[in-house]
Amino acid sequence: MDNIQQIASNSKTFLSFSSVLSKECLNISKLLHQSGFRKRSGADILTMFMVFIKSIFCGAYSLHDRYSLNDVESPDCSYYALMRFISNSKHNWSLLLLLVAKTAISIISSLNNKGHIYTLCVDDTVIERPRGKKIEGLSRTFNHVIGKTVKGYANLLITWTDGITNIPVASELMSSRKEDCIIRKHNKRIDKRSAGGKRRANSVMRKPKLLIKLCKGILNKGIKAEYVLMDTWFYSDSLVASLKELSLDSICMIKKNLKFAFVGETVRHNLKYILSTLGQRNHTSDIISTVVVQTESGQQVKLVFIRNRNNRKEFITLLSSNIHLSAEEIVELYSRRWSIECCFKAAKQYLGLNSECFARDYDSICALNRISYIRFTVLEIIRRHEEDPRSHGQLFRDSCSAIRTISFIEALETLSVCFTSLIDALDKAGCIVKGKLQDAYKLAEEIIEKWYDSISEFLRKLLKPSNIPEFLNN
Repeated sequence: MDNIQQIASNSKTFLSFSSVLSKECLNISKLLHQSGFRKRSGADILTMFMVFIKSIFCGAYSLHDRYSLNDVESPDCSYYALMRFISNSKHNWSLLLLLVAKTAISIISSLNNKGHIYTLCVDDTVIERPRGKKIEGLSRTFNHVIGKTVKGYANLLITWTDGITNIPVASELMSSRKEDCIIRKHNKRIDKRSAGGKRRANSVMRKPKLLIKLCKGILNKGIKAEYVLMDTWFYSDSLVASLKELSLDSICMIKKNLKFAFVGETVRHNLKYILSTLGQRNHTSDIISTVVVQTESGQQVKLVFIRNRNNRKEFITLLSSNIHLSAEEIVELYSRRWSIECCFKAAKQYLGLNSECFARDYDSICALNRISYIRFTVLEIIRRHEEDPRSHGQLFRDSCSAIRTISFIEALETLSVCFTSLIDALDKAGCIVKGKLQDAYKLAEEIIEKWYDSISEFLRKLLKPSNIPEFLNN
């Protein structure tokens, strides 16, 4: 969050954005072409896209304010041309966000070691439009934060994270499916085969069904992930089973009123009863206990009971569809889900997610929604390359190799000095007979040689005969 404030106040932000979006990094011009962005005349697509990306960092709260600022250079195209650009229903902004995320993930994954675990985080937030009356697709939705029903959209977001960097992958603005909650219906003149028609169809789907559809699209693009992290509002037995069919395991927090059966039994019990039947409990650790149970459909899952830090007498429960994970691994992976909350806060406070758009048509609202998440992706790439030493590539790997070598040599020297200093201390204390000091030194050298020979023998057994170096055979 501090990094976003620093970049936003830096006059060199445009250069940083331009370098990340250039052909050498994200190659945004190619991604725009692959997403179906076309224009016959006037300003080119890339110029108009860069105006939207950079406008929030000029001190303007919206695109309209950008043209009224005197100390900022005006864009090369008119305000109305930009509004026509984002209101085009043929432009596939969801595909653009997915392609930008895929390219960014390939850059970030190269900094990690092989076998690193990648996860998807799922959550939603409310995009309020309290004064809206004629906004397309506007409906009344319940805001769980304030506990009230407000006018706006439910923004379903899926992000990819490696535990360090968080990249938005898919975003959808959801409208209510209930007729009495809809304030203004979608425009029926939009072709259902176009990108705008598909956006409107996705907005009225059920969230679990839409989540499965988005996860399929993410995996089909080659984005690697092993787990899906969810909050209590998204958990259902059918959703976990559907994600399992996509080779995605689920880790989520569950409500206390859910019931599970012990493995091999049919009677289901609530979480409080299951916890009371567990014999072993750790009174010092935050993790109370773990148990493998089965759901109503017969699927085996692992429950992890954790003490609530706000109230030590209460507990929270994590569920994992991968029963082979340890309790510590489940807690560590689920802690990554907090990164999507930080993404929402950064996008709303600094990147114009909830304040930049004053449009009425659904296409423009969705376009500005995806643009705010693309800004967040660019900032994440800049932050990772500036703060992570692994971004230096081979220099980092060589330094790590040198550090490991130095540590092993120092360990051998420390062991030798330890033996000699022990002999000197025994000699000063009178524990060694006079004239036997040199014999004691020779005995210490023999012990060190035997220890080194035992390590060499252990390495001979581990390595294949063809890979054993010559000095080990001699």
